[in-house]
Formats: sequence, structure tokens, C-alpha cells
Amino acid sequence: MKKIYTFLAAALLAFGVSSCDMEKYPYNAVEESKYMTTLNDFASARVGLYSYYRSITTGGYILTPEFQCDDFLATADYSNSYGNQYRWDFQPNDGNIEAFWSTYYTLIARCNYFIDSYNKIKDSDVIEEEDMPIIEAYVGEAYFTRAYSYLQLAGLFCKAYDAASADSDFGLPLQLTYAPSSDASTYLGRSSMKDTYAQIMSDINDASAFVNPELIVAKGQQAINYISQDVVTALKARAALQMKDYTTAATASTSLINAGKYPLISDAAQFASMWSTDMGTEVMWQIYMSADELGSSTGTMFWGQYKQDPSQVRTDFLPSWKLIELHTADDIRFQAFYTPFKLTVSTGAEGYVYMFNKYPGNPDIYTVVNVDNHYTNKSKPFRIAEQYLIAAEAYAAQGNSAEGGKYLNALKKSRIASYTEKEFNSANLLMVEVQDERHKELVGEGFRLVDLKRWGQGVNRNNGYQDAALTLLPGAEQTTALDKAANDFRMVWPIPKSETDSNPQIKDQQNPGY
Repeated sequence: MKKIYTFLAAALLAFGVSSCDMEKYPYNAVEESKYMTTLNDFASARVGLYSYYRSITTGGYILTPEFQCDDFLATADYSNSYGNQYRWDFQPNDGNIEAFWSTYYTLIARCNYFIDSYNKIKDSDVIEEEDMPIIEAYVGEAYFTRAYSYLQLAGLFCKAYDAASADSDFGLPLQLTYAPSSDASTYLGRSSMKDTYAQIMSDINDASAFVNPELIVAKGQQAINYISQDVVTALKARAALQMKDYTTAATASTSLINAGKYPLISDAAQFASMWSTDMGTEVMWQIYMSADELGSSTGTMFWGQYKQDPSQVRTDFLPSWKLIELHTADDIRFQAFYTPFKLTVSTGAEGYVYMFNKYPGNPDIYTVVNVDNHYTNKSKPFRIAEQYLIAAEAYAAQGNSAEGGKYLNALKKSRIASYTEKEFNSANLLMVEVQDERHKELVGEGFRLVDLKRWGQGVNRNNGYQDAALTLLPGAEQTTALDKAANDFRMVWPIPKSETDSNPQIKDQQNPGY
């Protein structure tokens, strides 16, 4: 982990991007031994945790696994963005994969530093007594962030969770203290899958014990921009589903649904507004952004750089017809996510297609600056719709089609005007429909590859292009005809080469095939 530790030390010294109503703090201005001894120190360090979310919930951090799958096909103007993933020829030295690994372990180091600092002072008298509950609320956010980070890493760098083999399957290196070192003998190897997910759940439980937004969301701040107890529960449901603990997944997800705090949207205009102006009752947590505090412009991959002249639009990816035809015309997701458009490519070919428009750009962001921030939206890591899908899948997996059908029917009724509730007599039939609904609802949000792994399915693009003349190499086995089995080794990402080169403990623990 030599490279990781170097990266972490630099990040802890240099990274000071601010978030909503949080002051910037020069981490290199205070000697470490004297740092994190006041409430202000913890409040400032907290900025670093939240600032990362603007990156890891936008752009390549959600799109890299999406472009590996079946929903988006390269156009004739393709710039080779995410090319290794799209062609399925990525190797351990792939830059996108290395960035994913390094960024999340950097964030984990921040969390460790935060938690270690709390443990050093919690029983001392260096902190004013009245400040401790606030610091503990911050610590809850650190535990949440560490759990979130490990879950993201496990979903992509580990095989699907299997309780029967979790004791022996490789999980992740579990660094739980801030201990940068140049001594390679101290670096960690991979834990088991069982231990990895046990740690994720332990961190979620610790987050639940401490998170208290009522103490730390000040007047004038938006509670939706901060981690809440509901968001902790939502992460628990997501993690439980990923490890196929269906009882926990159902209990956590239904507790959020039954509380009724995040009503589903059935109005088409309101649903579209949730994505265009970033306002919607379904959102449980929305990452703060402003014109000068932005995440990546996620929609650029689907619209190219902003052009006022539509004939000059050049895009890398179009949604597949296989995806589009899952929808009925009165599905408000179809109306919000797909826009009919006359596309012209550089070869001169043109045709009418549907463009993917889930990230159309919030005008509050892009109209107040002189640079191109079109196609930038505030990310929404947790929405109540996902919890309906978790509940439906968890009950279906347990054979309870009646209970699972209840939650699937509720979601579909809110999305499709003409929908008539169904009675599911088979858990298998319910599961198939849950998979389709999850596909439609969460498209482009980074879930697809992990979902396919959990379901034991591979990736088949089925030549599902909209227009051959507008498509890159239609019919080629590395583009539109790509067909990979569920056991293909590239369903699991490789441990980055920089990590295996510098860490003797992990050197012989590479994922099979690489």
C-alpha cells in the first residue's frame, strides 16, 4: 500500500475543498500532534469528508461500471472515453480503476484519522463537555463514510457475496487506523469477504449510534445535504442486499418506506424536476453543490460539450434500444430520462434517436458562471425508490411474492399512469420484474454491474443499437455484440498494479484472470 499511504498523506495535507456552510481549513497549518483538539478542528476536518462526495457520486465514479455493461453503446463519434471498460480489455494498470481504488482508500484514511482523533480525546478533558455530543455526531458521519467507501470497493473489486464461501473468498484490505508507513512489511493483505462485510455492518451500526443531524445542521442549512439516521438505515439496507442478508434488507428498507417521510412522485413534471432542478420529495440525501463547488458534469458523456447549435452536438454514448423498449410511453421515467433528438455524427450520417437525459444540468449551477457547467446536477446517493426495490427483491428472494409484490406494485403505480396492480403468484416471476424495474429506475447511477453480479448474470448488449449508421462498429464483438458470461473474470475488477507492486501482502492476492 506504499502508493496509497503516500497519496493519503498528501491528501490529508492538501485537500481542503469546502462544502455548504463549512469553512475551508489549511490542514498543513497545524502540527499533527496539536491538531484535532478542539471542536473547530473536528468541524474543519469534517469538510474533507463531505467534499469527497461531490466527486465519488458523479462522473467516472458512477459511469465507469455503467459503461462496462449493456445500457449504453458508443456512437460513431466515440472519443474512447472509458474505452477499456467498454471493450472489456482493461488490465490492472487501468487509470479509471486505479483512481477508484486510490480515491476511496484516501477517503478511508481521512475517516480513520477522524475516528482515531476522537478515540484519543473522548476520555480526556481537552474538549469542552458541551462540545462532545457535536463531535460525536461528526464521528458518526466518519463511520458512515468508511462503511460507504468499503461497500463501494467491495461491490467492484470482490466477487458477489456468497455466505457459503465468504470465509475463504477474498475481501478487501481493512485499514481501520490512520497509520501511514514506508515499511512494506506493515501493509495489509486482503481480508475475507465475511470480515469485509462484517466491518461494513459494524461501521454502519457505529454510525447509527452517533449520527445526529439535529445537533450539527445549523439554521439556514439544508438538512437534505447531510447524513441522517434515515440515510444510515438506507445504507444498511443496500449493504444487506449486497450480502444477500434478505431479512435485514427487508427490515431496514420497509422501516423507511412505512415512515412515509419520502413520498414517491407520480407526477411527470415533478419527477423530471427532481433531475433537472434537483428538487424532489423522494430524495433522502442530496450532495451539496453550487456554481463554485461542483462535482463532475455527469451528463457530458451523453451530450458532449454544450453546443447551442443542436446539429453540432457530438456525444460518446447513446442508450441502447434494449433499455428503451423496457418502458411504456406513459412511464414518467421514459419521459424524464430519454429525449428524442436528431443526431448528426461527423461522418455526415444523421438520424432520430433517444438521448439519455437523466443529467440535464441544473440551471441554478450553469447560468451563473462563465465556464461550461452544463449537464451538472446535484447527486442523489439515496432515494426512497431504491428502498422499494430493495424490499421487493429481498422478499422475492425469500419466496414471499405477496409481500414483495406490494412494494413493487407501489413503485410501478407511481411511475406508470396506466399501471394496474398485479398479483405475483411466483417469486421467480416477481424477481424478473424487480430486476427490470431496478434496471429502469437506477440506470446511469452506478448500480448495474453490481446488480448483475448479485443476480448471477453476465453482460449481453444484444446488438441493441438505435441506428447502425450512428454507432461505433455495429455488430463487433467488443462493441454492440459483446456477450460476457456471469463467470467472466472481468465481472470483478483487478487490484491495481501499483498496489500489488508495492504491497508484498497483496501481491499474490490478485483477482483471478489478471
